[in-house]
Amino acid sequence: MIPGGGGAAAPARPVPRDALRRQAPYLFGLAPAAILLAAFFVGPALWAAYASLTNTALVGIDAARPRFVGLANYERLLGDPDFANVIRNSVVFVVGSAVVGQFVLGLSLALLIDHAERRGYRLATLAYAAVLLAWVNPTVIAGFLWVAMFDFYNGSLNTGLALAGAGPVDWLGQFPMLSVVIANTWRGAAFTMLIFLGALKTIPSDIYEAARVDGANAWRRFWDHTLPSLRPIGALALLSITMSTFGTFILIQTLTNGGPGTQTEVIALYAFHEAFRSYAIGYGSAIAVVMLLINFAFAIVYLRWSRARA
Repeated sequence: MIPGGGGAAAPARPVPRDALRRQAPYLFGLAPAAILLAAFFVGPALWAAYASLTNTALVGIDAARPRFVGLANYERLLGDPDFANVIRNSVVFVVGSAVVGQFVLGLSLALLIDHAERRGYRLATLAYAAVLLAWVNPTVIAGFLWVAMFDFYNGSLNTGLALAGAGPVDWLGQFPMLSVVIANTWRGAAFTMLIFLGALKTIPSDIYEAARVDGANAWRRFWDHTLPSLRPIGALALLSITMSTFGTFILIQTLTNGGPGTQTEVIALYAFHEAFRSYAIGYGSAIAVVMLLINFAFAIVYLRWSRARA
């Protein structure tokens, strides 16, 4: 209010042109990323949320004239006897492959390679390249590679067991979930390794020198200094590989196609089967929305963990 002005409001001050010029590079720099994010993530997510409320199908009259059905697809999903087993398989697959497999193995590989590089070991580069080779392979190629590894009659694993005097193992029949966890861990550990290798390079060496002076052994230096320094980037890496693993289905489709029965049917593969094998796009979209909500829950947990004090 302006004193003595009869209650008239002060006019809004225009934004200085200098401020606009300073903000313009940031706006134009973020615009392409925002457009790509909207086009490939936000847009499809909103479409899936809408489609989950309809009876959209790939064939038949529902494909030509889909109807709004509300929460009917979600009610059907809650009553689906296979859905509880799919969720259980998904949790086992994500915990085994992303949390225990890719995260722990990737961190271990990063620590070993970083240690070897600091000591000047030449084999560190060879190990680095070998791990990356598994990651750059296309998913389908990696799947067929592990099909050859797990083959009952001529597979590499059973050939090795035969040389050791042991009998063959039906890996994909007796241990299907373990098999797909091993295959996905082998392929995805390189991504986590790369992230942690970059993070390890940013930790000042003075911290470790001071810890050595204080008498801390290797384990105490790792627990008290390395892990706290890696916590923020570790949470982002864990979030990334968890969401990626939840969406994995091509590798499982190549190895087992969800079998035997539904023992390796994870939620992404289940959504694919319902949408494109049963032609129920609306029902498959409802499964995809549930998968998105689970990913959001994991994201909240990981981000809170990253911000927690050591």
